[in-house]
Amino acid sequence: MSIYDVFGGSKPFDKENWAAQKQAQRKEAYELIDNTCSEMMTDGESFRQYLDVQGRFDRYSVANAVLVSAQMPEATQLKEYGKWKASRVYVNKDAQKVIILEPSKEYTREDGSKAVGYNAKEVYDISETSAKDRQQPQEQKSMRELVSALIDASPVPCVPVNELELPAYYDSSQQTIFVKKGLSEEVLFVSMSKEVAAAVYDFKYNESRDASDFKSFCVAYMVSSRYGVDTRGFDFSRLPREYAEMDTQSFKGELGTMRDVLGEIQSDMYKSMEKNKPAKNKEQER
Repeated sequence: MSIYDVFGGSKPFDKENWAAQKQAQRKEAYELIDNTCSEMMTDGESFRQYLDVQGRFDRYSVANAVLVSAQMPEATQLKEYGKWKASRVYVNKDAQKVIILEPSKEYTREDGSKAVGYNAKEVYDISETSAKDRQQPQEQKSMRELVSALIDASPVPCVPVNELELPAYYDSSQQTIFVKKGLSEEVLFVSMSKEVAAAVYDFKYNESRDASDFKSFCVAYMVSSRYGVDTRGFDFSRLPREYAEMDTQSFKGELGTMRDVLGEIQSDMYKSMEKNKPAKNKEQER
């Protein structure tokens, strides 16, 4: 007698049916990406919704951020069923699942070039689990800490000046970000975020400040949103005209550079804040 006899039943696993379901999910995911991108090219609110998701999930690919935006834009923490269970967290019986794509095996195309396949994966947000009331609030950072971290994340010096028409300005000829004195903390942070992004675009992608202006604006929105800085001053009602004329692949390329610049700034800011974090004394650790 085998130990597996305790399970009972004799229904075999239908591998072909399972594969067909996964293929259908993958196809639906690609269609959803294309349809959502088409909407985002002309709809400012849909575009902003994507930026909110990509800002929270800065390590997600553009495709997966688009998928989350289309299915559950309010999501904050996504994991597979098994990973939630391993953490002793249980997914609700009627939980809403979110389909994303994960890299699979590398394969060779007909022209001999290499490519990576993708599989559909079901994930669940923490709001659909037993842990929804146990979420730890994020540690709030002061504006001084955030501005200091942003200065550390900048590839060029940031210099305060008395007279400047704009709140902040990246001058590529001098490789310097000039910042107007006397700004409120939030205006200072938002303005600097945009100019730091412009400097990264210049250094990493050889794009002028004018060419990267809207993308830098989007990166500033994502950085500000992530740290709880007021974003009501951002207006996405008028998107660049060229977006409406792009194909989906080109549009995703634009989003991809925003995501990469965001990731670079976020990473450097995190390192700066960790480095400058005050050491806990024994009383605080109790």
